Amino acid sequence: MKLTRRAWMERMFALMRSALVLPVSLLGASSAEVDRPACTRKFREGLGLGVKFAQGEPLTSLQNLAELRVRWVRDIVLWSVMEPVAGQFKPFPTEFQTRLDFYRANDIGIVFLLAFGDLRAYPPTPNEPNRFIAPSAFARYAVEVAKQLKAAGVRFVLEVWNEPHSFVLGSTLGGAWNGKPPSPWLDHYVRMVGETVRQVKAFDPAIEVIDDDDMWVLHYWFLEAGLPKELDGFAFHPYVNDSSIGPEMTAVSADTDWTRPFTVVDADRSFRSAVRRLREQGIAKLGKTPRLWITEWGWAIGQKTPFGPVTEDMLAGFLPRAFIAAEAAGVEALCWFSSQDSVDGPMGLVTNDGRKRKTYVAFKTLAEQLGDFELVGQIAGSKHPTSGVQAYLFRDGDRYRLALWSIEPAIRLLILPDVMRESTAIDSVGQPVPIFNNPTGVNSLLFSSAPVYISGVAPGPALDAALAATEPDLRP
Repeated sequence: MKLTRRAWMERMFALMRSALVLPVSLLGASSAEVDRPACTRKFREGLGLGVKFAQGEPLTSLQNLAELRVRWVRDIVLWSVMEPVAGQFKPFPTEFQTRLDFYRANDIGIVFLLAFGDLRAYPPTPNEPNRFIAPSAFARYAVEVAKQLKAAGVRFVLEVWNEPHSFVLGSTLGGAWNGKPPSPWLDHYVRMVGETVRQVKAFDPAIEVIDDDDMWVLHYWFLEAGLPKELDGFAFHPYVNDSSIGPEMTAVSADTDWTRPFTVVDADRSFRSAVRRLREQGIAKLGKTPRLWITEWGWAIGQKTPFGPVTEDMLAGFLPRAFIAAEAAGVEALCWFSSQDSVDGPMGLVTNDGRKRKTYVAFKTLAEQLGDFELVGQIAGSKHPTSGVQAYLFRDGDRYRLALWSIEPAIRLLILPDVMRESTAIDSVGQPVPIFNNPTGVNSLLFSSAPVYISGVAPGPALDAALAATEPDLRP
């Protein structure tokens, strides 16, 4: 019979006071085993944002990037703007140059989206109906962008196109939408990538070029079709469907029919397995480890989930969970979609009338709480990455901080061990989390599906036991 909340809490207080140590195997990893950073970069290096300045977002929003401590933006100047007449390139527009100045002054790197066709300079002819998407001409545009960005003194990566199966190439050239041969659009895109890499690397071998699409399987088909070995990495958009429980679970399963013959995710449908498998496929085909970038990821307010429609409160939990999952998977940066709603519906950190959503506050809180820390590792949930309690340990010098949440929207209790008596906690939108003191001297806090950031953490068996002992659901 399920204990009442009061009875359960009294029992847990008694157990903790008697120094109960639960099996570390319940956690999947021990905080005592991750006492040094697993990576050498600060968490803030992966904080990116898809900006909408090219779609009407006012330049006054640039100051938001500084407040959010953004390190990467995804921005664009269309090919037809850069080259209105064949062979005659223009300087970056004044508005974009203003953005460049701000990016450089604030050490913000650019994932520059190279897009799309150029009907102004290369209108179709009967003999060349597809000249407006010719690989050689597109690559010259890429080189010109690289030259101007390099002269501007900003950090940058060149991203070839955006979701080519959906934007221009698929509808123009035809073929299977999932990339399975025959897919003329995919063959053309791979030629565009190859020519862009060749010309850009001829200009400067150090400039990074990445491909792009939003479905995991397409990168597998790109590799089969012959992506150049000099390509630096892949950009992907791990949007999820209505059956996914959050950023920890992918939209596809291990046996999704349209991903065959590839297995793009483990049986658990975990995001981390999809990233691992894509990286391994890149190593096998390119002979090197590709750098992986998430250049879009987000949810629309109202999107369906197994827990109901997405609300601002729910999304304020999804955002930091996505960034932490990306960091743990070794992704270079995540450019959250997006800074403003603009033309894409309620997905922005800011609405079109200027209201800052809770996701804006969650982004800011994430940067403040974890930005200066390095990820040590996952210390709860590694054996069940798409369910239950998830906890990640971060370190800045001799300071530790814990990010803790439950994938399911359950109310859970964490009883703090004696060595964490001075701990404090902040929720995903920057509000203090109450730490309750039992008359016997045991401290505890409640948490749910939005991350709680706990300071004053002491890694070791006591913390492991406390995480393993969290109550599945304290709701009456």
